[in-house]
Amino acid sequence: MKYVYWAACICSCVLIIGGIVCLILFLAVIPYQHMKFYVNDASLAEFYLTNDDMLHYNLAVNISVRNSNKIERIGYNSISSKAYCYGDSLTSYSLPSFRQGTKNTTLLYPVFQGQRMLKLRGSRLRDFIHDQRDGSYSIYLYLYIDTQLKHAGGGKGDKIGFVVNCGLLKLNLLGYSSSNNQTAGTGGTFKSKRCKVHTDKDYTEKILIILFICICVLLCGGGGS
Repeated sequence: MKYVYWAACICSCVLIIGGIVCLILFLAVIPYQHMKFYVNDASLAEFYLTNDDMLHYNLAVNISVRNSNKIERIGYNSISSKAYCYGDSLTSYSLPSFRQGTKNTTLLYPVFQGQRMLKLRGSRLRDFIHDQRDGSYSIYLYLYIDTQLKHAGGGKGDKIGFVVNCGLLKLNLLGYSSSNNQTAGTGGTFKSKRCKVHTDKDYTEKILIILFICICVLLCGGGGS
């Protein structure tokens, strides 16, 4: 009976400690599940390639960032946006850091404007010529962000990095209409597009730790009963 008593005590301690750890980790990562990113609007004022392989571009984007959780504030310590086209990247655009309260939406306005060398060959050149003829260009948009939770008591969570993939944007030059513009809604207006949020390795490991601890707690609880 003595051994049964001590086994029950140990199992109870494991249940309590495991439950507390599981709850802490749960509260540390779940708020990030409520981050939502949307491309609300995008306009392409300039996009052409000269004979000396110099690309001239002017792309403006309107992105909304939504923190829909009711508990934690999220601090965006660094945000970098980057656009890619035809196998190469345009100049990256750094956005100002900010803190976002619960149930709150923040608008971002990255602008990609300038010139860069773009030597297109083979299939990429054919794709560009096709899009140029159609007047609707293929551009991929990404955000690279570092975040940190801001707790109500003034504490801070771990820093976690994310990659936000807004995918392919088929954009017409301003003043040019095309039936193949995939991002255009009714009346030629831009159709809002939701972005996908990809977590870094550390964040994924925390999710796995939560699952492991919760499973162990459940197994211990079931064995103790």
